[in-house]
Amino acid sequence: MEDTNARMHPLKKMDRAIFEQIDRFKTTPNYTAITDFYNGIEEEQQKLVKGGVILALILIPLLFLSVLWWQNQSIRSDLELRTALMNKANEIIGQSRGVSAVSPEIIAQSPIDSDSMMTSRISGVLSGTGVDVSKLSVNGFNTTNISEKIMRSEADINFNNISTDELMNALTNLIRREKFRISTITVTRSPETNLLTGNFHGIHFSTIPVTGEE
Repeated sequence: MEDTNARMHPLKKMDRAIFEQIDRFKTTPNYTAITDFYNGIEEEQQKLVKGGVILALILIPLLFLSVLWWQNQSIRSDLELRTALMNKANEIIGQSRGVSAVSPEIIAQSPIDSDSMMTSRISGVLSGTGVDVSKLSVNGFNTTNISEKIMRSEADINFNNISTDELMNALTNLIRREKFRISTITVTRSPETNLLTGNFHGIHFSTIPVTGEE
């Protein structure tokens, strides 16, 4: 019997509960009073009362179902919002971890905030690599804070009368050791000496140091 009730459709359960309440009500003195009142009124009034009872029996379950539907929609909307927020949070956490993992490969730890510092940094990186740093010069230096923690510095680095090996060593070491990005490069080779003259645009990303308050 319990298994049958467990498998019963919710609407049938509700109907059974209503009829059980009606059967209990029939055993009360109030039912007798209402029956006497109903039998004492005219036929047209009896039809109105009967229609009102039928209408109430229809509307009450509909009202109950409407409340359940509204609650279900509210819960569903809240669940969808919570799910979307959780997915977005997981996405942001994943992206943050990804950036943290690759940031040492693309962002230098020491910023470059002036053309003299860029010249000094280039000279330090290229010292001992066989590149004659006197043949390099920095022009059009510019720096911008692209966020509270990241600085972007860029400039045109001109080179004059250097060999192909010197240029390749310069580019390789600037990219590998100082995290420079080379966006453009222009090269002209001298037919007499086979030496190269031109320029490249270097972009340097770095973390901005946090200054503590005294």
